Parts: sequence; C-alpha cells; structure tokens
Amino acid sequence: MNKSKLKFVAIVSSIILSTSTAFASLEDAKELKMISYNVYNGMKLDESEGKQKFIEWAKVQDADIIAWQEMNFFTREKLEKFAASFGHKYAVLLKESPNDAAFFPVAITSKYPIINVSKVVDNMWHGALYADIGKYHFVITHMNPFWTAKRIDEINLIIDSIKYSRDPKGKWIIAGDLNSFSPADESEYDKSNLLEDIKEKQKNRPILENLVDGKLSYTVQQNLLDAGFIDALKLKNKSFIATAPTNVFYDQASTPLRYDYIYVSPRLKNDVMDVKVLKDDFTNKYSDHYPVQIIIKNN
Repeated sequence: MNKSKLKFVAIVSSIILSTSTAFASLEDAKELKMISYNVYNGMKLDESEGKQKFIEWAKVQDADIIAWQEMNFFTREKLEKFAASFGHKYAVLLKESPNDAAFFPVAITSKYPIINVSKVVDNMWHGALYADIGKYHFVITHMNPFWTAKRIDEINLIIDSIKYSRDPKGKWIIAGDLNSFSPADESEYDKSNLLEDIKEKQKNRPILENLVDGKLSYTVQQNLLDAGFIDALKLKNKSFIATAPTNVFYDQASTPLRYDYIYVSPRLKNDVMDVKVLKDDFTNKYSDHYPVQIIIKNN
C-alpha cells in the first residue's frame, strides 16, 4: 500500500474513532461511577497551576461523574478546562465569584451530557445544583455549617423540589457535604466527645447554633430517610466510616465525623453495587474531607 493510501486509511480510522467517542452515551455503560468531594476552599492545598494534582488524582479514579463542593475561585471557563483535563467534557458551576473566598459554590462534571440544569440559591446558604445525566437526576449541595434550623429548612426544600418534580419516583441521587449527622451513626457519636466539642465551639463562637436543646440533632438526615431516600454508604457498610477529618487540620471537631453523603431514591436501591470513602495518600492531605464514591448498575 502506498503512502497516500496509508494516509487516507489513517484519516478514516481517526474519523471513525473520534465519531464513536463523540457519540458514546451513558446507555452504553454497564456501570455508573460517581464521586462526591468537598475539596477545601477551592483546592487551596494544591498550589500547582491549574490544579494538576487534583487532575492526576481524578484521572486515576476515572469516575463518570464528580460532584464537587467548595469550588471557590473557579469560573465556568476554568471549570470546563479543569474537567476536560481528566476526560469530563461537560461541567456546570452553580455560581461564580472568583475573588470571594467565602462563596463556596458546588459543581458537577461528567463524561456525559449534563442537561436540564437548575441552579437554586434562594433560601439556601451555599445553594443546590440540579442536573440530569441520562436517566439520572442529581442534586448537589453543601448545607449551612452554622445553624441546624437552617439546614432543616434547606433539606426540606430539596425534598419538596423532588416530590413536586416532573419525575418524583425517578432515579435520584443527592450528594454533598450535608454538615449534619445521620441517626445511623448515633451510637458512635454517643460514645465520642463530639457533643462536648460542639459545645466548646459554640461557647467560643456564639454565631453557631448546631445543637438543639443542648443535644445533637439528627433531623436533617431523618427527614431524608422519612422521605424514602437511602443512605448509600450505610447500605453497603454497616460500620461507622468517618469522612472528616483527614490529616489536614479540621476546625469543626477533633472527633471523627461523617458529613459527606450520597443518598439514592428507592428506585436505585437494588442497583447500588458498591459505596466507599476514598482514603489514600492524595485524599489524606489535599482536603479536610474525604470523598465518597458510589458505583451503580446502569439499568
């Protein structure tokens, strides 16, 4: 075969490959891997240009979807470029304020198209990002860190938004830093110093109201459970697994906490294959929270 024919074959092969990649859809995947990660104040512990350490970690994970919290200093353009670096062609940022260190937006990035996006900031501290990917409905949020009463209002807003949506019985995934406690972990917290830690914090910072009648509150998580949602980590792991602190200093408490959750709707319960907290050399030191990963059978 002469050089011109070889060149023609190479071009055709390239077109076929790029076309097949471009039209790859979620329906072709047997599994869906999602990670939820609070990255600590705009990934501030990764000082590399463009956050290369986070990019390399994300490449290794090869998740289909990542829900991000505390994406401070990101803009839409920066997020899209960042996501493309680890193979996510699609990215949505809840809000942007590139110079505000206390803005704490959430975001979602994906290998597959992100559609039907809704950005909710009214009546929420950090906000909630609603988006569909294929047949799945996602809610990514980061709840109020200061007041239990406000967190209850926020979770009730999310529950109602799903209840009165166009697909209330659909495949829903709620993910993020919920800054609250699960009743499934109550026995673990009862034998810890958590209550004393929070009392001391509130004594030193009167703005904080994270106790109810001097006790830990489980209402936020209980409301989710009462609405039928399933704590995915507890579905596969009956023991207590903390998501904070990491090896980075964590200012909420000295006691191990579970603040990071992935909840699924009843329709997804039997499709959950695996859920775990990702603890490795990277996650030990680049955020104050550990990420949570879920793998779902894509039916």
